[in-house]
Amino acid sequence: MHHRPAPRGAANYVNRFVRSRGVLLYLDQNYLSGIAKRKPAFRELEPVLRDAVRRGAVQVAESPVHRIESAARPDLGLLELLRELSGGLKLGPERGPAERRCESALRTALERDHPARAPEPGDERDLEALSLALPRCDLVTCDAFMADLIQRARLNVWYPCEIFAGRRRDVERLRRRLARLTGAR
Repeated sequence: MHHRPAPRGAANYVNRFVRSRGVLLYLDQNYLSGIAKRKPAFRELEPVLRDAVRRGAVQVAESPVHRIESAARPDLGLLELLRELSGGLKLGPERGPAERRCESALRTALERDHPARAPEPGDERDLEALSLALPRCDLVTCDAFMADLIQRARLNVWYPCEIFAGRRRDVERLRRRLARLTGAR
């Protein structure tokens, strides 16, 4: 895995620097909602995820976008769930060359490959969140459309991170991946 050490004074922010320990995971709203709603595959993922966080095998990072997306469903307690998992670790909001390159590549792929698609309400937030997460995180979750867009933009080649869509098989694949990190079965 690639690791980037955190600069002094930035203990709660992940920038483009190595973390002191653990694999960095970005959980999108889809995954957080699946866990909160206790959907079957996510119900199986949650204890493995919590164990990996507790053992320090994985760190979960908050994005500035999480607060905005969570506001639509305060009844689910998504921010509280995220903060339990992240311990306050945040993806810094600064956008350097890597983040701008990601966003540009995602927008280009969207316009090129889906010219007739009407923009979805969350598209802008997804593009912003993913452009912060892809260059910084080892494991990235997103919806199936964004996962496809990442592949079309070849961002999964530019940045050595694993992508997990919200489909059951990907949720199960993430569960197995986290279990391997902790040595669990």
